Amino acid sequence: MDCSVCGKSFDALRFLSEDKDSRLNDDLPYPDHQTLDQGPQTRRVWFVATSLVALLLVAQILYFEGYRLTMQPQLRAHLDKVCATLSCRLPPYRNLEELSVSHSDLRVRSDSGYLFSAVLSNQAPYAQAAPDLKLSVLNFNGQAIAERVFSSAEYLLKPTTLAPEQTVEIRLFVVPPAAPIGGYTFSLL
Repeated sequence: MDCSVCGKSFDALRFLSEDKDSRLNDDLPYPDHQTLDQGPQTRRVWFVATSLVALLLVAQILYFEGYRLTMQPQLRAHLDKVCATLSCRLPPYRNLEELSVSHSDLRVRSDSGYLFSAVLSNQAPYAQAAPDLKLSVLNFNGQAIAERVFSSAEYLLKPTTLAPEQTVEIRLFVVPPAAPIGGYTFSLL
């Protein structure tokens, strides 16, 4: 007879008895005297296989979620220390939630143009790249009549990186559209 699990042949008749209280005389039920647990060698193979699978899981997490993890303020300090030791480089920190805009305004200038101004502050504990800014001018019905995306190089004179707790003023000159302006919206990208 063959085992349905391991495929080995065995003699099942030698273990059958009509006496309920009879015990087996054989200590090892398999004819080739193999047991299921083969000792330290099997444990080593399982340890190596489990370690490789765990490393593969960590590699997948880093591959698919690595960038997002480096943008977490709680992990960033630890990752900076690890990269300093390993001589690696983290991607530039970028978290729009830690940027705040205040005092935004759109005013008519004397030359019939418009001046958009705002104050942008980096509230992150790390330096981060200044974001792009999307400015939309609206008609009196709230519909966009013109919009443009300004890169950080267009509204900042110096390098486009904001230091921790740095505040900069944004000043953009806007050519008036054909329709009258009733309002504006802007967003950081």
